[in-house]
Formats: sequence, C-alpha cells, structure tokens
Amino acid sequence: MLKIYERGEHKGGFIGVRVAVMIDGKHKQKYFSYKNIDKSEEAIYKDAEELHREWLMLKNLANTQNQRESKELRRVTSPYSTGVKGIKFSISHNRAYFFVQGSTDNKLFYNNFSIHDYGYDLAWFKACEFLQSKKDYSIFDDIYKRKPQKEMLLITFRHLFFTTKKQIHIESISSIIKEPILINWIKQLSRQYSDNKRFKEEIFEYISSNKIYDQELLNMI
Repeated sequence: MLKIYERGEHKGGFIGVRVAVMIDGKHKQKYFSYKNIDKSEEAIYKDAEELHREWLMLKNLANTQNQRESKELRRVTSPYSTGVKGIKFSISHNRAYFFVQGSTDNKLFYNNFSIHDYGYDLAWFKACEFLQSKKDYSIFDDIYKRKPQKEMLLITFRHLFFTTKKQIHIESISSIIKEPILINWIKQLSRQYSDNKRFKEEIFEYISSNKIYDQELLNMI
C-alpha cells in the first residue's frame, strides 16, 4: 500500500507518504515525511514509490518460494522420504542414516550408510552408489544430484519421536542440522508438545551437553 497523508488526515499529525507491504507474513512499513527540508515533495514521493516497488518485488519472490516449497512438501508422502525411490532417512537411538532398500529379480537388498561415520555428502554418495549397483541405473548423476536437504531429517525425527515414540535422541541430528535452525525447530516443537515430559528431558540433555544458553529454551523445560 502506498498512501499519502494530507494535513489533518493522520491522528499523529504526520504529513507525507506511508509505504506498507506484507512480505512472507511479516508487516513492513516506512513513513516518508514531507517535512524533510532537503527534498521536494515530488522527490520524497518518488523515494516512497521506489521502496514500494522493491517491497512488492520481494513479496512476489517470497510468494513464489512459498508455493515452490509447498509443492515440494506435497511430494513428500512419507516422513522418511529423501525424494529418491529406494533411499530413505533412518534414525536409530543417537545416529542418523541413509537406508537403501529394494529388490532385483525378486531378491531383496538393503544397507545402511551412517551420516555420522561418513558425513552427509559422502553417506549420500555411497547410498546412491549402492542403489545404482543393485538396480543397474545407468545415470548415477541423476540420482546423486537429487540429494535432499538436511533439514528433511527434522521431519523424520518428529515422526519417530512423537508419533511412533521411538527411543531416539536429539543427538542423532544435532551434528547434522545447523544449531540456529535446530534450536528454532526445538522451540516450535516445545510449543506444540508442551506437555511432553520426555521431550523436555531431551532438550535439557541437549542444551547441557552442548553448553547452550538460550533463556527462551530454558523456560520451556
């Protein structure tokens, strides 16, 4: 929105232009006062218009990104999905894996590739390599380039911990997910499952072991 306030229109006595745009759920606004003696009203209005165009562009970009992410989430039909058929996320106790499973000529095959032992990129490479060797995929690069984002592990963890109630720990993903992302995600889950005693114990163990001081997080346990 681009609104001009003439004398007497604004309760606070403001005279000038107000720019207001909602970008990705956050309200942004800025006032351009005509009382600025260094610029003419025309120049001030042009500054406001330029900012308005810039914010509208950011809004459109955010909307496009959100639509793209929503489509990606709809493709994920399983909380274990990596987006590649035959390779799933797996978490056991305090470790995370890429789990490869399938069949060739009615013979089952499977293998685990530890993200903690190999690192995320190498574990994914080995999982793709193993799947290719069993399924005889001709284009290895086509599988490998579809490497999932690490944050998809959070979906797997949430499902296993809260839905299937598996005995897994935050430690299983803490070395994989960046700390700021992980902490914000923990806070969201804490609000959603505020009565879950076991998760509160997990949070306490996590922040104690990693010497994390976050007052908001502390207040949640």
